[in-house]
Amino acid sequence: MTTSERSAVIDLHSHSTCSDGSFAPARLVEEAVSRGVTTLALTDHDTVAGLDEAESAAKRCGLEFMPGVELTVTCAESEVHVLGLGIDRLNLALATLCGEIQVRRRRRFFDMVDKLRGAGVPLKTEEVKEGVALARPYLARMLVEQGYAQGHQDAFQKYLRKGGVAYVGHRRTPIDRAIEAIHSAGGVAIVAHPALYRNGDEVVNEAVELGADGIECYHSDHSHDVQNHYLSRARKQKLLVSGGADFHGPDHARSHMFGKRSCSLDEYERLIDALAARSQK
Repeated sequence: MTTSERSAVIDLHSHSTCSDGSFAPARLVEEAVSRGVTTLALTDHDTVAGLDEAESAAKRCGLEFMPGVELTVTCAESEVHVLGLGIDRLNLALATLCGEIQVRRRRRFFDMVDKLRGAGVPLKTEEVKEGVALARPYLARMLVEQGYAQGHQDAFQKYLRKGGVAYVGHRRTPIDRAIEAIHSAGGVAIVAHPALYRNGDEVVNEAVELGADGIECYHSDHSHDVQNHYLSRARKQKLLVSGGADFHGPDHARSHMFGKRSCSLDEYERLIDALAARSQK
């Protein structure tokens, strides 16, 4: 292993306050540098709003930056996340899809608020921030802050879990539409953390059949055996390999992995080559 390979810490999965992270995009970049990260992708959920700020901060800090997004879709009858890496944040197809997802997310959020109020929880929503991911984790935080739950898990157990008094189901985007939007934006589509789905192998099979380019093999929640399983699959099928800590902030369970979970330099260079080839099409 060369010195450059030992020193390269390539994290292609992170989140800011533009979705469900704790740090603003520029602060996230600063944290990445402090953790020894040398290349970072910001992949907020269903939005590209933080990319300009993060990229500017990365230039100031001497950090290599890759623009990204994490889209929430349906695949193999499961809720699945697909990473778009190396995207053009101004692409119309991607912007349109993100906008549609945000509208559905906001509608679902306030439907859950209405159900809470109907169950005797008069949650105040005047302080709901613009630009954040309006999903159950944010709603759980509000429940805790307003004294209706003792903590994140308590909020889910009491109100927000599937089958709970405030739960509202999703209407998800099919994965093939997300892959098409990512490709339209010049990016590569990567199945995120497949081991976190109940049917991860089926998800990978269907996603690849529909045009996905690779698998996120390196992830904070992937054991060594799981990582090797998906690395083997990727190599057999000549798929791209990605990886990252999936950092959300210092209070998140994965915080300690930021700067420790990294995509290998060889795999990253393959990904860069794939992005260059796509830009020439």
